[in-house]
Amino acid sequence: MRGRFDYFVIFAGMRTGSNFLERNLNSLPDLRCYGELFNPYFIAHENQESYLGITLAEREKDPIALVRKVRAETQGLAGFRLFHDHDKRIRDEALRNPRCAKIILMRNPVDSYVSYKLAMATDQWVLTDAKGQRDSGAIQFQKREFEAQLEDYAKYLKEIRRVLQVSGQTAFDLRYEDLRNIEVLQGLVQYLGSDHELKRFDRSLKKQNPEPLATKVTNLNELREALSGLDPFGLDIVPSFEPTRGPSVPSYIASNSLPLVYMPLRSGPDSVIEAWLEEKGPTLREMSQKDLRQWRLKTPSATGFTVLRHPVARAWTAFVEKVLPSNINAFAEIRTGLATTYNVPLPKNWTHSDPDPSFDVAAAQNAFLRFSRFLKSNLSGQTSLRIDPAWASQLVGLQGFSSVAPPDLILREDEFRDVLSAYLAVRGINVSPPQEAIIPLNEMLAKIYTPKIEEAIRAAYPKDYAMLGFEDWSAGT
Repeated sequence: MRGRFDYFVIFAGMRTGSNFLERNLNSLPDLRCYGELFNPYFIAHENQESYLGITLAEREKDPIALVRKVRAETQGLAGFRLFHDHDKRIRDEALRNPRCAKIILMRNPVDSYVSYKLAMATDQWVLTDAKGQRDSGAIQFQKREFEAQLEDYAKYLKEIRRVLQVSGQTAFDLRYEDLRNIEVLQGLVQYLGSDHELKRFDRSLKKQNPEPLATKVTNLNELREALSGLDPFGLDIVPSFEPTRGPSVPSYIASNSLPLVYMPLRSGPDSVIEAWLEEKGPTLREMSQKDLRQWRLKTPSATGFTVLRHPVARAWTAFVEKVLPSNINAFAEIRTGLATTYNVPLPKNWTHSDPDPSFDVAAAQNAFLRFSRFLKSNLSGQTSLRIDPAWASQLVGLQGFSSVAPPDLILREDEFRDVLSAYLAVRGINVSPPQEAIIPLNEMLAKIYTPKIEEAIRAAYPKDYAMLGFEDWSAGT
């Protein structure tokens, strides 16, 4: 058999019908599925510690060798079943390889869970004769166990689909119910490039526990209640269209006298903390990732920290420091776009040393409200103006840090002095961090703040509010 594939993988989970699918494929002379070749505890089938001359230890050392072996030993197209807890190296290899045929097999997660619990209770994983059915009685639904299994499998499928999307590949999708449709299975056979026709189902396996769900679960009401709390359509997910960001290591400031490295989120209390660190001794700036690793290795109890600022105050800081001044070249295009396209009434000439006297409280309130509404569109990717780090969401910034190393401490602006002092004191370091940073024109913010501004900022930063726990702004935050 010649075709576009060198081998195939069935991406499935326990109790999804993968055994039944395997036996049907194996009924054709030019297809051969070798079971769970990469199960952590056996090779191919239960209690087998070697297969085709390859042991578990040898497979662990070189998993690709087993793939090559089954391909070489097979007259036709070889394949195997791969579950979420099987060797991730093989998963990555198979997903990257366009000459690997991908089959994704899914089943209703409740049915899979109940079937799994019944199989565990009876130690019966396949059934070849109905007379051999072992009766365990009904099982008890465990909410946390079910949710953990559901989360693992959903993550597994998400990772698979993501790789397929970015690599421009497709997979053959199957549901458990499709396994009893001979036309669908014949379509799979054609997809795999077989020269043969699947004319009837393999009859060696029998369906286990065909009874209604109500007879298989003792606490059906708890199961229903647990399902009612799930969100299968993602209705509770706060959408985010903001692009991911890198770790921004060159912006970090490491102290050579204190075991601290500051990981700034722009438009936070940067200048105050930078000045404090420099006051305590020499600092390292513009570091590469290699520089950061070396600093951490030679600094006992090295601690990375960042400081969160309330989204309203942070947006105001970005507005005052970057947008309002007319003498910052890097923001000239954004300033022009805000004024001409988004109707943000900015003063034509305004600097900190020479502010425009006509830009009073009323003018500032109107301009900042319009800027706040612009942020929602900008962060959603709906404008032609760049998403600047000065107002990018703090959650995205934290995620960017984590691609190198997450901060050891994530502090709020109104608490970081006390918390950082206590943290350092435990390590025998008695220094006083700076007082709470003074937000530029903070007194003005207190005068212009309105519920409409809060509403606009909440709309722009829904995940910062939801995931970082911010409440409405007040002068103390």
